[in-house]
Amino acid sequence: MVDGRRQTLKSDLIVDASGNGFLTVEFLKSIGRRPPEETIIVIDIRYASAFFQRSSIRDDYKVVSSLPSVRGKTCGGLILPAENNSNHVVLSGRGKDTPPIDSNEFLSYARQLPTSTIYNAIKDAKRLTEITPFSFPESRWRHFAQVPDFPRGLLPMGDAICRFNPVYGQGMTVASQEANLLSDLLQTFNGDSLATLAPTFLTKAECLIADPWAMSAIPDFIYPQTIGHRPPDLEDRLNFQSAVNRLAVRDVKICELLIEIRHLLKPVTHLEDPSIVRRVKEEMLDGS
Repeated sequence: MVDGRRQTLKSDLIVDASGNGFLTVEFLKSIGRRPPEETIIVIDIRYASAFFQRSSIRDDYKVVSSLPSVRGKTCGGLILPAENNSNHVVLSGRGKDTPPIDSNEFLSYARQLPTSTIYNAIKDAKRLTEITPFSFPESRWRHFAQVPDFPRGLLPMGDAICRFNPVYGQGMTVASQEANLLSDLLQTFNGDSLATLAPTFLTKAECLIADPWAMSAIPDFIYPQTIGHRPPDLEDRLNFQSAVNRLAVRDVKICELLIEIRHLLKPVTHLEDPSIVRRVKEEMLDGS
């Protein structure tokens, strides 16, 4: 829009980073192309967050994450350091567990978390902002790479391809990786390669998405109310992941590796190291 007037601009390459992918999907429909197949995981997760004056957290930790400790329980919380000596506090829940926006109920919800660290950090802290709610109904992966004869000069990116459950904090990282991928492809770009740019980018983007999608999809299936295709070996994967998490609590090297994997600094295949697999299996036996 320029001075209230709509303009149409010509371009050799258009990147759809609009966030939900509807623009690309609707365009495909409008030109008679098949829309992409989608993988959807309905999670119905809700958040409530606010900024608090920074207060002391036990053992001088800067970041606190409280996750449900029992299957079926959905209440969780997170504390992150923020600017101006404040903390960003987020409470989460699924289904009927809706974090409240009332101040007293917000504290009561924090008190119900599996550990008391978050509650103790904010119970006497000054709240600096209103409590803001947010909901995320489903994770959605649109498989644009499988669309035959994808339009030349059009590239969906980031959430337009895949919207991850934000609780795992991987969506922006994957979008950054996709931006780097596009930059690398454009280094060898010329007019003739425009026809192959979209298929090449979308195929490589699928590979970037696969690991973080699996890392977020598997723990989401802990909850029986989650709707989506459950892999046949789900129980084995959940038990393996639970054992790795228990090891990470006691072993700083495992903890560091797990953080690097979850932040996409290292591939998940590092957990297939024989020495780690052996320890995880021993932990699974001890926890059974």
